[in-house]
Amino acid sequence: VENYKSLNHFKGAPKKRVGSKPMFLFVGDKWTKDETLKKFQNLILDWFRGDPVDALSLKGLDHVIQVTALEEKVYFRTYYVKLKKNPSGDKSPLPLLTRSGPDWDMTIRRTHFASPDMWKSSLKLPKSLTKKKTKNQKTNAMGETVGRIHLERQDIDSATGRKTKAIRVAEANEKREEREAIEEEQKREMESEGNMDYSDDSDEDEDEAPRKSKRRKK
Repeated sequence: VENYKSLNHFKGAPKKRVGSKPMFLFVGDKWTKDETLKKFQNLILDWFRGDPVDALSLKGLDHVIQVTALEEKVYFRTYYVKLKKNPSGDKSPLPLLTRSGPDWDMTIRRTHFASPDMWKSSLKLPKSLTKKKTKNQKTNAMGETVGRIHLERQDIDSATGRKTKAIRVAEANEKREEREAIEEEQKREMESEGNMDYSDDSDEDEDEAPRKSKRRKK
């Protein structure tokens, strides 16, 4: 470790909150090409991982650590992050970085890593910590589990459901009211036909009455 600068070196600079998690920015193509730096990057993330959490608040993202691999050295620089309103009107805030420390430089002189097989086995998580992904099942924003069920296409037209007692009684009442309405209509038609026949007979009797009176006079 070289050129170490503690928090006291950056007087007046804002400090990170207790318990906040750092964001990391790895600069340089060596992090993807050099096997030693790949493993070192893994160790760095393990050192700063902290307690596992399910969700993060934007207020908790208050500092970022930039790790730059240049030539034979690795440079650590810590910045305080202040989120400001985006002038373009976007909902995502605009981060403002302020150097706050601690800072230091590192030189990797000698390494002694495990064999590739042992390293690979050490990176495996136990089954108890890995969550199995359930097919057609997800969790919404409210934390509720939502599932999707796939069914074959059903023929709704030919499907017959079970009729409850209330439905059967309602159908019987409807049929009875319909039958009573038909009977009432037939009764009215019969009464109207009877009245028409009676009026015709009275007219015929009135026509025959003068004829009889005329015959008597003769």
